[in-house]
Amino acid sequence: MVPRRRPPAVTLLVTAAAAVAMLIGSEPSAAARPAHEAECPVGLACRFAPAAYARTDPSDPDAYGDYDRADRPRDGDDIRYIVIHDTEESYDSAIARFQDPHSGVSAHYVIRSSDGQVTQLVHTWDIAHHAGNYWFNMHSLGIEHEGVLVDGARWYTEAMYQASARLVRYLAARYHIPLDREHILSHEEIPGLTPGGVAGMHYDPGPYWDWAHYFDLLGAPLPTAGVSAAPVLTIVPRFDIDIEPLRSCVGEACTDLPPQGSNVVYLHTEPRADAPLVGDPALHPDGSPGTTRVADWSARAVTGQSFVVAGRSGEWTAIWFGGRPAWLDDPPGRVSAPGHGALITPRPGRSAIPVYGAAYPEDSAYPPTIPAAAVVPLRYTIPAGQVYLGVERGFADYYYARFDSADAQDNHTLVVGDRRLVEISFNHRRAFVDAADVLILR
Repeated sequence: MVPRRRPPAVTLLVTAAAAVAMLIGSEPSAAARPAHEAECPVGLACRFAPAAYARTDPSDPDAYGDYDRADRPRDGDDIRYIVIHDTEESYDSAIARFQDPHSGVSAHYVIRSSDGQVTQLVHTWDIAHHAGNYWFNMHSLGIEHEGVLVDGARWYTEAMYQASARLVRYLAARYHIPLDREHILSHEEIPGLTPGGVAGMHYDPGPYWDWAHYFDLLGAPLPTAGVSAAPVLTIVPRFDIDIEPLRSCVGEACTDLPPQGSNVVYLHTEPRADAPLVGDPALHPDGSPGTTRVADWSARAVTGQSFVVAGRSGEWTAIWFGGRPAWLDDPPGRVSAPGHGALITPRPGRSAIPVYGAAYPEDSAYPPTIPAAAVVPLRYTIPAGQVYLGVERGFADYYYARFDSADAQDNHTLVVGDRRLVEISFNHRRAFVDAADVLILR
């Protein structure tokens, strides 16, 4: 049986992410590319220091670190996202960790806080283990920024922002990645693959990353806040005056973080400031409300994210968020701007539909030589009548990769099924729904 191969993506909003054929024609194969040269724009202080690629247990062919070799996009696995991270450790420590095969993790690039120096560790055509979700790893580039997110204002320097923006502009142009918040993502927006994995997903670069300034440097400014009756809104508070309470906690011992500008907008269960924050079933399985802990992303929308309007009451606006309406204080010209995009809702006759963390194919798409990647519904559902923003849709896919010398049959094969998934802006994170379960309203 030969794995099916189809064009990797057909977008709802843009066509650039589906430019795989163009890229295949312009990109040399991995074997023809320089093995130890950094892929960076001219003039950027950039070096190459390879991440580990080594077996960690000779008796186990699946025990290796820290990335998967590939030949993107020539192998059909397109690069459509750039994921922004922070290291939570020093620049040198992060590089050392990515060079230890036992760590199992890596990133394509790390950027130093003090001066914006860039170290590349994984070639862009290879798949770094950076996002905690293999489907997003398949289709993305990961950039780590030296810093500790609770002290973000100290670590996220102008030199770092400038260097990162130059690098992202270069990579986006090379791989035809749109410079928008649908394709330039934060690690905190990546969903878990399974219900049990959602609570442990990372939440960097955190509340003190200035998305508006970053997109100004990218030459793709985010919209400014304004009054609108549009069915979609984009979260765009002014960073310098958006001062929200946040607490850093170790166990039950919490410390209030110093008041400072943030990218956070809190979401409430009702349209009033004293109403509880919305909770998330992964972080609050007992149904308790969300909190202002910096690690609690239950009730936070972030600058640049877009959602479908669920209702309005005075200066408050409700959005569909994680399977429920969630209210944000939205005075005119302060928090939101008109957004746009496809509107997705459950098909008539379905009381609720499942939500997934990856766009993997159906089991029948895999040949006998390749184990199927599990497609597991998360603990969320979308009830009938709710509407979410569709970002992309395409045939589900899975890139099968094992260690090069492990003699795995059909190694480095892209499996593409007949199943179609729609990526949506769901809650604090992205999610997927089966195209057979939804209607596209516009």
